Amino acid sequence: MSERDTSDNRETDFGFRRVPEAEKAPLVRAVFNSVAERYDLMNDLMSAGIHRWWKSEMVHWLSPRPRQRLIDVAGGTGDVARRALPRLTDGLAVVCDANPQMLEAGRARAIDDGILGGIEWLWGDAEALPFADRSFDLYTIAFGLRNVTQIDRALAEARRVLKPGGRFLCLEFTPAVAPLLQPLYDLYSFHLLPLIGEIVT
Repeated sequence: MSERDTSDNRETDFGFRRVPEAEKAPLVRAVFNSVAERYDLMNDLMSAGIHRWWKSEMVHWLSPRPRQRLIDVAGGTGDVARRALPRLTDGLAVVCDANPQMLEAGRARAIDDGILGGIEWLWGDAEALPFADRSFDLYTIAFGLRNVTQIDRALAEARRVLKPGGRFLCLEFTPAVAPLLQPLYDLYSFHLLPLIGEIVT
């Protein structure tokens, strides 16, 4: 480990570059501020709509049950929580995100769709969740762990707020496993995704 990594000026990943840890959270907020109203459209364009299937599969694996409490961290506009909500009869889904604009967009969309109960929208930091120990049966984070500055702290918080036997599910991208797919993955990641993001924003 280099001296730079152990000093107060430690660096972390932000996209495909390294930035000082203190700069990551403001950079992430700025990105999501710029796309909050078009976030779901951007995901549809970037994944050709496949993100919807991935999230549905995530909820299927999560297997929510009546009266359970779910926290969806970095939940943005609430698409994971909304998928789980019909299975949480008399339970609760909490969408927790560090970006107020994303939460407001999700809350407004839910109200427009007639979803008035069973879901809460709360500003919060994944590294310091504003909940008591053992508050939730289920914890999800979809495409949000990469935006956390201290991933180990966020995972420790996930463990803290989950009840014994609770379920943790994380949905995240990974580099292509098959070497033959790596050139296509790199083309998509380094050229197509930034172009789509620029067009949408």
